[in-house]
Amino acid sequence: MLAALEHKLDRLMDWLGNLAAAMLIALVIIMAANVISRYAFRASSLGLEELSWHLYAAIFLLGIPFALRTGSHVRVDLLYEKFPPKKRALIDLVGSVVFLLPTCLVVIWGGWQFTAAAYSLGPQPDSVGAFFSQLVSSGIGERSQDPGGLLNRWIIKGVIPLSFALLLLASISFILHRLNVFLGIETPVDDTGPHGL
Repeated sequence: MLAALEHKLDRLMDWLGNLAAAMLIALVIIMAANVISRYAFRASSLGLEELSWHLYAAIFLLGIPFALRTGSHVRVDLLYEKFPPKKRALIDLVGSVVFLLPTCLVVIWGGWQFTAAAYSLGPQPDSVGAFFSQLVSSGIGERSQDPGGLLNRWIIKGVIPLSFALLLLASISFILHRLNVFLGIETPVDDTGPHGL
């Protein structure tokens, strides 16, 4: 049952990596269009510029769980790679439980407060229909102070708690994998890289 959970969580993280890659392609296209518009036609869009910032933030934030899943996160390997697999697994388990899980919970809670504060600014819709109407017309909550900027800043701020909730799920998969290595259930060929790939 735990192996099936680990596998499903890994598939979700792989999907997130693909989503972040697709968003990166969209970011490049938007930035290229804005640069071409600025230099070829002497016109640029502040909304497109802000959208590129938002996409960059979302790519970075949604890429964090994928980086943990693939082992492509930053790690100080001065001593770690010299240890046997069981000792590395123990270090990863302790580090994940003591540092990673609490950090995820704190950022989820703080990010939710941050998002809720941005959403609560200004007039609020009173029905589902009014929500969607206001979302695309005048926006809900915090918006760009610049003319032509983006509305609904709570959406990008909401990516913060979302990404750390997904990182929490990736952490569970990571902990399950490292626990299996520590207990001798799994013996990876190279346990410094991606698990379960």
